[in-house]
Amino acid sequence: MIFAFPDRLVALQRQSLESAQAIAMASFAGLEKLAELNVQAAKASVEESIQRTMSLLESKDVKALAETITQSARPSGEKFTAYAKHVYDIASETRAEIAKVVEKQFSEGNRQLTASLDAMAVNSPVGSEGVVTMVKSAVTAASATWDQVNEANRQLAETTDATVADATNEVLNAGATSSSRQARH
Repeated sequence: MIFAFPDRLVALQRQSLESAQAIAMASFAGLEKLAELNVQAAKASVEESIQRTMSLLESKDVKALAETITQSARPSGEKFTAYAKHVYDIASETRAEIAKVVEKQFSEGNRQLTASLDAMAVNSPVGSEGVVTMVKSAVTAASATWDQVNEANRQLAETTDATVADATNEVLNAGATSSSRQARH
């Protein structure tokens, strides 16, 4: 029946293509951010490696050498945690952008489907009202299920974001506490 309404079909296809483009662009933006983060991390790693090597070469005795090695090993865990947090943030942001596009696409598709069903109900033969009502009920049920799943996904994402933020803060605080204790000794 939807083929009886070619303008709506074309509009639905256009919307689908625009959504696919928006998802692709959000994915590319996430990949660009991740690539930029990796380049920054690689540059920092090279610079730190050179500084560490210079410090090792400048060590005058075994005690200074051991201290330099110990000090250079401390921030690695904190840096890895910060890096992992940045990667997670990029992935989370990209996921949220894609979810917005999918949600919009679903809502628009549902709106267009409902409009098509309404038009079909007006033009349907006498006695087919039951079928139209059944199809509308199925669409409404599917929409309600989608809304519930979408809300559950949103809550899961928020909980995961909060858990990752808490874990990151704990690791960074533990690293800072450990570093301050070692600095006093």
